[in-house]
Amino acid sequence: MITIHGTGCSLMDYLYTNIDLSSPTIMRAMSKRPGDGGLVPGKLVFVEDLERFLNQPFTDFLNEVTEGKEPDKANLGGPSIVSLINAAQILEGSYNGQFKVAFFGGHGNDETARQLLDILARTPVDISEYREVAGTTPFTVVLSDPKADNGHGERTFINNIGAVLHYGPAEIPATFFDADIVAFGGTALVPGIHDNLASLTTKSKKAGSIVVVNTVYDYRNQAKDPIGRWSLGEDDTTYLATDLLITDREEAFRLSGESSIPKALAYFENMGTDAAIVTDGSRDIHFYSKGNLFGKLDIRNLPVSESVKQDILDSRIPKGDTTGCGDNFVGGILASMAEQLDAGMPRGKLDLVEACSWAVASGGFSCFYVGGTFLEQTPGEKRKKISHYYELYKQQIGRN
Repeated sequence: MITIHGTGCSLMDYLYTNIDLSSPTIMRAMSKRPGDGGLVPGKLVFVEDLERFLNQPFTDFLNEVTEGKEPDKANLGGPSIVSLINAAQILEGSYNGQFKVAFFGGHGNDETARQLLDILARTPVDISEYREVAGTTPFTVVLSDPKADNGHGERTFINNIGAVLHYGPAEIPATFFDADIVAFGGTALVPGIHDNLASLTTKSKKAGSIVVVNTVYDYRNQAKDPIGRWSLGEDDTTYLATDLLITDREEAFRLSGESSIPKALAYFENMGTDAAIVTDGSRDIHFYSKGNLFGKLDIRNLPVSESVKQDILDSRIPKGDTTGCGDNFVGGILASMAEQLDAGMPRGKLDLVEACSWAVASGGFSCFYVGGTFLEQTPGEKRKKISHYYELYKQQIGRN
């Protein structure tokens, strides 16, 4: 059995899907300088910082933006849990092998927690180590504008950290490190994990696990120093202990201090990270591999899915939003890695392009439902839907 254990961000997303991000109310709340607490398209701010920026209670601002409407959807979100759910759903539909995907984290004792647990009970992820801790359950309000970015959509995120302020290394049991793949997702929204990421990734590596880190916009570090390089854990040994780093363009720039994707990737490689992927919204993904986990690849790029782009523009096909595209991308990577390991592929020979193909298809498919989490009616449903785009994508890049 191949096991994936993950920790990091899990929360409730409250999604508003038809917000005009160019409206006067939103523009008034937009950041004027880095780290000032204002909204940033595609990025996250904290409730308390936005309140200080606006000199206004968050609930008042939200009522003004949404005209008092209820969210279009309340859905399970977070870079860790969403990626794990997607990986588990893809693997659940696999014809071969046995897999276990488990999430380790903390939630509060409130209605939001009950909503989260109810949703998770309908997924293949093991949540026996998703435990109650003091405080309110984290949530994020997502304001989504489907017409932004030339019709590709854009959104902005407002987060309440809540209970995970009390979740750190002391709450992680020793069994967490007993896994084939250990994944740290969006830890910048879980301060106790993020501020100890170097020691946690190093411990995972020493235990023999493959270590995957996928990032989220680090507003805490941005607010502390809008110019300097973001830290990834308590020191830079996080990079050395990470087998695969997955980040988006802006996060890659802020982590590396560079201003181009190739230079950011070169920075991660020089810091000792064996492989890294940088996504760029509706544009090409870029990556490299030093050859210890995946086969060796110099810095190269792959396009996004043309079939997804065409279906987004097809008025006959129901649309969702772009929330969770990056998280589902990561889930596709994790699932492909697990299947390759299960097939007997040794470390150093895993196929990164194959993993990226599942990732691109997974991220693309998430544009056709609201929120990051897709709830299946039957096991294997999501794999079947993603496989459609995966097969077309392989044809697109000449790998059919």
